[in-house]
Amino acid sequence: MSKRTVPVNTSLQIDSAYYNRLDIPSFALMLKDPSFCYKFYWLEAIVGLISEGVTQTTFDAIIDEMICNAWYSVREFHIHLSGLGGDGQVLDGLERAILMLTDLSDLPANASKVEIRNEIRRFNKELKKPKEQLTNMVPCRALAGFFQSAGERVDWDSIRRLTAYIDAFSKTKAPLPYTLGTQSKLAKEVYFHPDWVRMIQENTVTILGWIQYEKVRWLQNNNPEVPFFSRFSDNQYILYRLIQEQPGIHKLHEGCWRDNMHSIWAGQELYRPGNSPETFKNILEKNMLPVYDAARRQGYEMWQMR
Repeated sequence: MSKRTVPVNTSLQIDSAYYNRLDIPSFALMLKDPSFCYKFYWLEAIVGLISEGVTQTTFDAIIDEMICNAWYSVREFHIHLSGLGGDGQVLDGLERAILMLTDLSDLPANASKVEIRNEIRRFNKELKKPKEQLTNMVPCRALAGFFQSAGERVDWDSIRRLTAYIDAFSKTKAPLPYTLGTQSKLAKEVYFHPDWVRMIQENTVTILGWIQYEKVRWLQNNNPEVPFFSRFSDNQYILYRLIQEQPGIHKLHEGCWRDNMHSIWAGQELYRPGNSPETFKNILEKNMLPVYDAARRQGYEMWQMR
């Protein structure tokens, strides 16, 4: 007997087709063959900071942004960002930092970024170790796809040599999204390349949508038992906005919606122009959440996105 399944955000295929056609293919190298989920949050934090006009920052500030961005998913849905080890221990350093802050503070799952940042500063000494562990893994490894694409072999054992190598590569081979300063650990400086800053600022909504698409796919594959409905709704609204605002996506949508939208309410209510975020979410929740809940109670499994 074949397994019964619940479809999870199949319309994200529209996102994928569009993002693959963007004039930013090298951006995807930052997420090439990710081993852990923190790469998605590192990239998301960088894009968010650049969109706010930041041109240089530190490891510390980026990691704080990562903690803020991942807080709700870990706390509210108990998502494991990169799964568990054979001993049952959390594998992801970012998740470990969030769990430590949870034990140290009284922050609720729906705490604001301001509240989370305040508690990070309050418990900065206690959080130093897990945050420093992230500096050993994320910043340089996020650039590995660029080095592989250029056929380069990299010495990953020395952060000092890596810092010099990254600077030389960006100057002589191809501009990298960022280079690093001479400070150590959390104080190390991050300098964003002006060309990348301009490109990111001109395409922030699209890039964040792509990152979230890839992140949701990763999280669903690593947490097949969790129906991420709130995150699902948020990403569906990003797609809805792109359909309304981007001619290229609108054309793709027009070409495939008849074969992929089998519910009348989706065409007549959900994807009509002018829906606010709240209206869109209410329509989606009213029509889909009962189906999800009923299917889950009857033993249906989640589709694994491949």
